[in-house]
Amino acid sequence: MAKPTNLYDKNKQDIVKRLHYASGHVRAVAGMVEKDVYCMDIINQNHAVIEALRKVNALILEGYLGECAFDAVNSKSPSKRKKAVAELVNLYSKK
Repeated sequence: MAKPTNLYDKNKQDIVKRLHYASGHVRAVAGMVEKDVYCMDIINQNHAVIEALRKVNALILEGYLGECAFDAVNSKSPSKRKKAVAELVNLYSKK
């Protein structure tokens, strides 16, 4: 089996599909706001967008962990390992 050419090749179609879904949903939510739709209905639709983007992030992270982080952890280079850990810490400490 050929190694993926980037972090998310094996999930690329699914990622793009989910991003298109989220994009369409965002446009629909904007339309709801313009039409003064009930606030809770807008919030419910926003949750669908958020969950779609969470799944996209999970798929991309899966690729990162399966490729870059795995290679870094198995590397003989301490700086490569530190960099991979620092990237993850930085990403998840932004909240």
